[in-house]
Amino acid sequence: MTSLPSRPSLENLKKQAKSLLRAHQQGDQTVCTVLRHLHRFTSASPDEILSADVTLTEMQFALAQDYGFTSWRALKQYVEQEDPRRYLHVFCIELPALVLRESRVPGTVMTWLDPLIEGPTPSGVTEQQWLELRAQQLTEIFPTPAQAIQALQNMDRRLAEFPEYQEVVLWFDACLYDQVVLCRQLDWFSRQTLGRTTLSLICIGEYPGKPVFHGLGELSNEQLAGLLPQRQPVSAVQTTLGVAAWQAYRSADPTSIEHVLAGDTSALPYLAPALLKHLERFPTLLNGVNRMEQEILELVANGYHRYDQIFHRLSDLEQPAYFGLSYLFDQLEPLASREYPLLTISGLEHAHDLPRCDWPITQTTYTLTSDGEAVMRGQADWITLNGIDRWLGGVHLYGTQAEWRWDNQQRKLVRMV
Repeated sequence: MTSLPSRPSLENLKKQAKSLLRAHQQGDQTVCTVLRHLHRFTSASPDEILSADVTLTEMQFALAQDYGFTSWRALKQYVEQEDPRRYLHVFCIELPALVLRESRVPGTVMTWLDPLIEGPTPSGVTEQQWLELRAQQLTEIFPTPAQAIQALQNMDRRLAEFPEYQEVVLWFDACLYDQVVLCRQLDWFSRQTLGRTTLSLICIGEYPGKPVFHGLGELSNEQLAGLLPQRQPVSAVQTTLGVAAWQAYRSADPTSIEHVLAGDTSALPYLAPALLKHLERFPTLLNGVNRMEQEILELVANGYHRYDQIFHRLSDLEQPAYFGLSYLFDQLEPLASREYPLLTISGLEHAHDLPRCDWPITQTTYTLTSDGEAVMRGQADWITLNGIDRWLGGVHLYGTQAEWRWDNQQRKLVRMV
């Protein structure tokens, strides 16, 4: 029995099987030792073996037997599990990435940590300017801007190692958060030469047995591993659509997104609902709050005062939910801290003496102010009261009017001139 090399490669084993098949066709007797693992050649002479017809499948089976495996499939499974360069798995949230690491799925797992749905993502900036802008969104994870920039650079370096892998697998949910990062990755890979590396995609919005599916983070390692065979190669149409959507998302003119939505988005079936949800994050013509903020005000007005109540109910309303605990708090906190607040917040009386990451956000409760009730009913305007300074993709909204607003009746953006 022959021993496998210390770091076996499935690609090399396939080449070895083909090389042995050519040797057989050329009458090389050295191949007979391997082929005697086939039952029909156990007692055959070298001439009988070399004169017989042998398929590639038979040669692969004989080679697997020579290495001590019961079948080519068993050899393949072993090699894939032993080869960390078989797959590079790319996630954009940490929980499913951790779960996949604990499974028997081969390969290397990385997480894309940059929350691209928050903060500036403008086009037309230098690489250094981009890093500095995006580092601002990682301050809760990394203590200093320099460390955040280093983390961003490390993520790009990790992706740039893709030629060392046979396949890159993109794992994404249907939600806004994931779809924006997916478009970024498709745009990035569109500018690379893939060579022999395959780019494939796993993107789901539902899962059998889960009537309300909140994403890959709900799945066990066995369930995640079961998704791997369902992956599909990324098509040219998907790449083109992802590039167009990413460029539109970064544009200072948000109607670029509406142009994408007006076209055929079926190649990425979850993209259109996600982009529409992004447009609904713009302040409305009615009262200056966006869809989520309006839902928050109505929930509080209807008796959902505790943070956990708001979080769980809002997750249902925003299905597929694209936010976690800290993200929602970041939406609630401004509503309670401006000059004319819409909410009052309890439970943070002494928290401001602590680092923000230690604030007991899940213990907070909220009540509606008189201004909050007026805004909720469309009798006052949140931006007129307090102004706005917020980035939505490549659009910077600021001042007491905001250049772009969402018309909820006509379901489109309106430019305020």
